[in-house]
Amino acid sequence: MIKRLTAVALGVIISSACLFGQVLGGTGVKNTMWIGFGQPYPDYPDSILNPEPEAQDVKFYGFHETLQARVDISKFTVEGMLNWTAGDYFSSSAFTIANTTITPFYYTNHTDQGGNKTNGVTPSYYVNFLFRPVKGLDLGMGTRLVWKIGPAPASLATYWEPICHIVQGGLKDATPGSADVVGYAYYANTYTSSYSTATSIGIRYRYNDMIEVGAAIPDGVSFDVPFFNFAFAIKPVDFLRASFAYEGILQGDGHLYTGLSLYIKKNFTIDAYLALDYLGGSEDNGRYGTGAVVTWRIPSASLTLRPEAGVTFYEYSRYTPAVYVGGRLDWTVTDQIVLGAWSSLAWGSTDRYWYDDENPSYNTTKNYSGGFVFDVRPDVTFVINSNHSLSAALDFQVRTRYDNTTWNIWATGLYYTYKTN
Repeated sequence: MIKRLTAVALGVIISSACLFGQVLGGTGVKNTMWIGFGQPYPDYPDSILNPEPEAQDVKFYGFHETLQARVDISKFTVEGMLNWTAGDYFSSSAFTIANTTITPFYYTNHTDQGGNKTNGVTPSYYVNFLFRPVKGLDLGMGTRLVWKIGPAPASLATYWEPICHIVQGGLKDATPGSADVVGYAYYANTYTSSYSTATSIGIRYRYNDMIEVGAAIPDGVSFDVPFFNFAFAIKPVDFLRASFAYEGILQGDGHLYTGLSLYIKKNFTIDAYLALDYLGGSEDNGRYGTGAVVTWRIPSASLTLRPEAGVTFYEYSRYTPAVYVGGRLDWTVTDQIVLGAWSSLAWGSTDRYWYDDENPSYNTTKNYSGGFVFDVRPDVTFVINSNHSLSAALDFQVRTRYDNTTWNIWATGLYYTYKTN
């Protein structure tokens, strides 16, 4: 029973290493329904005269429905997802039903400024196809083809699920001053996607658990975007796996990734990773990210602990490093109750130019900082049976912008999940 419950609580983590590397771990259906409310992220008005963010009222977030299905027939796999909402941002003047990209994290980590890669938005649908002509060889194409070659900072679930959490402490993908707290690094370990799209066609070959080699061409390939992505991994001994990926072979603005996994004991793993982003691009865009995560499972106490930390360096010497630390805990209390929690701290990058007294804006910028994010997300899951579960989660953030404006934002929700065995 305990083993089954652990699978329920951590099933999404396990599915990331499933046989075919798709979003679902095997043939079946998974349906997630969510209803929630909270204090959303402030709006950024589209006005030069009023550029500051404005607080929003507590809102009802509506009813969200995400349906996934996967079928395996002979040498073929077909998988799809639809994401719908009803009454999103409900008010007396509007009630909408629509296919949507919005998830619970949209409300606590969204902004219209700064090109944010961690804004809690997911595709409104996806469709993937896989063909396995011979053992070890996969041919795939899809709008969300997820083949991971190695470890990287992760939310441990898709954005509409209760055990999901913010990535890299909620740091934004931007440069100092262009978003509230910046320093997100892009890790190109999912080589079938690219920085701007997850739609691609790919091929890979795996020999047992020892060697994996793959390549992919993302959607929209032209002379101005990556031509193709390449990756390989090797596991020469049982306790070590090394991986490498490069996004954008033969093009500028490439992204290089390396990862290392050490399996110290059966229940103790150390993952480390390094990313070099925008290679060959402009200096103020270039950044390097590195970090590590420890996964420690304690079967005797039904506990799983995952502390992690990371740092991002900008190539541009004016920008200082950004740092985050965080961790996830999962505890199977009884046969029916699983408790979990994520918490993190993040310190954003600053621009040294802000503190230069020769800077014309010095009187304003001298009090700027890189900003700070504190996030905590407790959750509880009630296991009804092997097919049905009910979860509740609260995500609370304190976000202090680079100009020292502080926002307290939160989202809470009730989740019902159905999945076939």
